Amino acid sequence: MPTRVYHSWTRKREMYSLTHAIGTDKSDATHVHEEEKKKEKCRVDIARPWADMPTELMELLLRRLYLMDCLCLTSVCKAWNSLSNLIQSSKVHPWFMYTTNDKSCLWRLFDPVYGKEYSIDMTWLGFSQDISFQYSKDGWLLVLKEGKYFFLINPLTRECIDLPEKDHYYRFVGMSFSSSPTNSDCVVLVVSSYERHFLEISTWKPGEDEWSNMRFYYRFCCPVPGNPVFTGGKFYYYPFRGKLSVYDPNMRTLQTFKTKAPLEIDENATKIMQGYLMESMGDLITVFRESPEDRLRIFQLDQQKMAWSELDGLGDFNIFLNHRTSLAKPFLEKRCPNPIYLSQFADEHCKSIASYSLETIKCQPADRSALKEPTNCIWIEHSRRA
Repeated sequence: MPTRVYHSWTRKREMYSLTHAIGTDKSDATHVHEEEKKKEKCRVDIARPWADMPTELMELLLRRLYLMDCLCLTSVCKAWNSLSNLIQSSKVHPWFMYTTNDKSCLWRLFDPVYGKEYSIDMTWLGFSQDISFQYSKDGWLLVLKEGKYFFLINPLTRECIDLPEKDHYYRFVGMSFSSSPTNSDCVVLVVSSYERHFLEISTWKPGEDEWSNMRFYYRFCCPVPGNPVFTGGKFYYYPFRGKLSVYDPNMRTLQTFKTKAPLEIDENATKIMQGYLMESMGDLITVFRESPEDRLRIFQLDQQKMAWSELDGLGDFNIFLNHRTSLAKPFLEKRCPNPIYLSQFADEHCKSIASYSLETIKCQPADRSALKEPTNCIWIEHSRRA
């Protein structure tokens, strides 16, 4: 049998033993040996660790995945944990978290951009009906259970920090925290009303075993539900009557500044005013309207003049409104027409989030009777340290 024919058969069967070729033709044996070396190198390359995948390729991959898939991807190997920075900077936006009023232990996460929903099993914490979301920041939730037990929970990592119990006969009128509890300078703040015109401000820091309490005379009631907002080392509390209160957790002082209210409020009016306070790039922003039928208006505080000025638009930001936590974040997608996201579903099937456009001054959907807001809900954002 001619050698060349045999060699041709060997190339087709690439894994054929080299010992046969060596006995027939030295040049052919060398050629087959080189082919085998290439195949072996290919097999070695395929077996390389996941950590060796180029960052540029990972960036392309992350852009095509939903947030939950991105989070799963970062858990493949330790080297990919740093990819959380890429996730944060590329596509992360606030999610709508809510629970249903039943004996379920599921917390639900809804993506307002892609319409995807995920469930988180929180059986270890108890029934959802006993839990109320109070405030969120940096991927963490301040949770109140059975009216007196406080927890800081990261729902994506399942981390949980028990806070000291607090007397539940006080009426809680505001809760907040400054940053992720993984930071040593984190401050949790709870505002309580225990007598007419008196407030108790309680603070807790990581490592402490009890609340630090301060009591203040405060004759301004809170007609609008809302939580204090932390910026510049202080907590700001605005009851929308022209009085802005500022609590300094380091000095443990409460100051009240007189500011001109953005809208004149008739205390005897029957309308239900809606107001939301939030922080954006160090600035204080308030969004409110005199009633659900009126248009939304946005104001920014000039902290030098302590005066509110109305804004014509959102700039490069989207706003997410909720009475517990409101957020102002950079544009989600180019296709989003500058909306304000509400903490309501657009229909009873919970398939999309209702929104409001400053350009058209209209809500989507237009039929407000179709809007559905869960009793226990909040906006939450993924953190790099989540």
